Amino acid sequence: MDKDKIVNGYLSALDIDNKISNIEDITKLIKAHLRTFPFSSMKVLLKEDISLELKDIYENIVVRKRGGYCYEHNKLFYEVLKNLGFEVEYYLARVVNNTDSIVPQTHRFTVLNFEDKRYLIDVGIGFRSPTSPVKFGKEVSSCLLGTYCIKEFDDKTFAMQLIQNDKPFIVTKFDLNKCYEVDFTLGHFYSHKNPEAVFVNNLVVSLMDNDAIYSLVNKNYLKIYKDKTEKIEINSLEQFQEILEHDLNSNFNLDEVVFLYEKYIEE
Repeated sequence: MDKDKIVNGYLSALDIDNKISNIEDITKLIKAHLRTFPFSSMKVLLKEDISLELKDIYENIVVRKRGGYCYEHNKLFYEVLKNLGFEVEYYLARVVNNTDSIVPQTHRFTVLNFEDKRYLIDVGIGFRSPTSPVKFGKEVSSCLLGTYCIKEFDDKTFAMQLIQNDKPFIVTKFDLNKCYEVDFTLGHFYSHKNPEAVFVNNLVVSLMDNDAIYSLVNKNYLKIYKDKTEKIEINSLEQFQEILEHDLNSNFNLDEVVFLYEKYIEE
């Protein structure tokens, strides 16, 4: 399957044509991606052999609706933008979640260069994914959770910062040293094979609609709105299956759902 067919199939699944020419169009594409294709660790927990070949990512995320994490989502989005003629680059980041912890560079994201400006694009960091390109500099980008900005430090490193209720929350830290696909292969192996990796030990699924964020982390299921958060207790396998299918747009068979429910919800 060549890249043109993958890009056309991707855009068709999002009901978006290929006349994407500016930041506003890319913002619409990001929002469509985030409300259609779930961020998910489910394939990791099911111990699937997760391929980073573009055709396999497309098959898993777009066709089979089995979701994915940063190496899959951000590679797919990068390849779509590149195929559409945009100047894009890929990099690695550390997911710090507002701590001072020294964590490995295991997160892939995209930088877009457009009209002499630089933007960060990240459709693969779960419920904290920015819903529009985040411009480098002092400008902010709004989203349901608050606003995002890129903070630059004296040592030429950066942070993607979410400002929510006037409180800053640093999501990722990164530099702009050149990366290669082999770097992502290494980070991907760590992220879905290392016994201590987050996604090896936790059920994480999220989807971001225009008015709500749906976030499942093990037993905790949240519906996050602009002015409130609803916490839902999962009490049955049937309820769990309904949430996966209808709220989180995830397609897994009954045996897989039963396994995940018994190990990460029921216990």
